[in-house]
Amino acid sequence: MNLKLYLESILLLSGEELKISELCKFFKKDHQEIVEILNEIKNERKNTGINVEINTENVYLTTNPASGEIIHKFFNQESKPKKLSGAALETLSIIAYRQPVTKSEIEGIRGVSAEGVIQNLEDKKLIRVCGKKESVGRPNLYEVTDRFFSYLKIDSIEELPNYDEVKRHIERENEDK
Repeated sequence: MNLKLYLESILLLSGEELKISELCKFFKKDHQEIVEILNEIKNERKNTGINVEINTENVYLTTNPASGEIIHKFFNQESKPKKLSGAALETLSIIAYRQPVTKSEIEGIRGVSAEGVIQNLEDKKLIRVCGKKESVGRPNLYEVTDRFFSYLKIDSIEELPNYDEVKRHIERENEDK
């Protein structure tokens, strides 16, 4: 049985998010084995037009964000990606540098509610829920997605500027004023 082939075919034909637990049940395989195979598919498809997105509970196919502009042009939509608001960029920065992070931790840093911004970033698939924090209420933990990296034209979190260096630079600029 070529499980990888079957999973990839099912993902293509489903056209929507699939629960990993349903795939486990159908193929009578444990969660870890299915996720490992899905990650193999994801890595193999990384530089193709179709990418695989996986979170703790679901998996789905998506277009490669690098193709976004041409896809928009082809379908006669707005050709430039929409700019993010300052609040969205600030929230994305917090998530990128502190991930995994909860909504209340983000709000503690920003000093304002992040509910709407987080929902907007999830809708744009720039962030995703990556688990639950082992604390009272078991709040969602958030992390950035591959689409976030494509938006910034980078390949990994390691390519972000060093947080401590940026902080020191800003502090020096503020001292000079």
